[in-house]
Amino acid sequence: MLKMRAAAVLPGLPGRRLRLPRQSICARPAVLEGDQSVNEVIKNMMERRSIRKYENRQVPDDILEQILYAASFSPNAGNRQTTQIVVCQDAAMNEQLGKIKKSLSHVSISSPGRYISTDQPSIADDPTIASAFYSAPTVVTLFGPKRFWFADADCYIMASNICLAAYSLGIGSCLEGVVEDIFDNEFGKEILRKWNVPEHLEAKAHITLGYPVGGFPGVKPRKYPNPIIMR
Repeated sequence: MLKMRAAAVLPGLPGRRLRLPRQSICARPAVLEGDQSVNEVIKNMMERRSIRKYENRQVPDDILEQILYAASFSPNAGNRQTTQIVVCQDAAMNEQLGKIKKSLSHVSISSPGRYISTDQPSIADDPTIASAFYSAPTVVTLFGPKRFWFADADCYIMASNICLAAYSLGIGSCLEGVVEDIFDNEFGKEILRKWNVPEHLEAKAHITLGYPVGGFPGVKPRKYPNPIIMR
């Protein structure tokens, strides 16, 4: 159980005093210890991890279709449904784009003893990793309208749906931000032409998909967000 800190009221705001949880590292989730009080949706959110080591086998079409179908139900601004999904399973194309993304990422190599992940290392952890797409067999790129305030939010909410749906179907995923210039080169421009991406759209997010090598890693400890609640 989380410890509670002394009650407090935010200055200048009406409302009764609340006892707020102290920010702390959460222990292993109770649901993983046999507690049945957490439903499957929340359990899925708690257990899902970023995967960067993939088996050399493709995501089956029927599973991919379920993932993309789940993506279409993501919340979006004004129900405009403007996000364009592009799925690439061309290994050579993904590898080249992944190398371009790495070259443009300007990552700071993690200092000794400090890692983004020890069991699923990123390009910041291991500079010998050639591609920022980690040789994933499937790479999903989400495009949103240029100069639309909520394009980024729409794409990242959809990306969350994709990652959670993938995990529920036994597929690993890693959400990656788009380096702004990844398609701003001759190779990238040719790819956009091949994909028939309209000029009014721009890339917002990538999601790598594939079967994790050795299965899924365990759950990492999490910080409790210490929410401020006014009533």
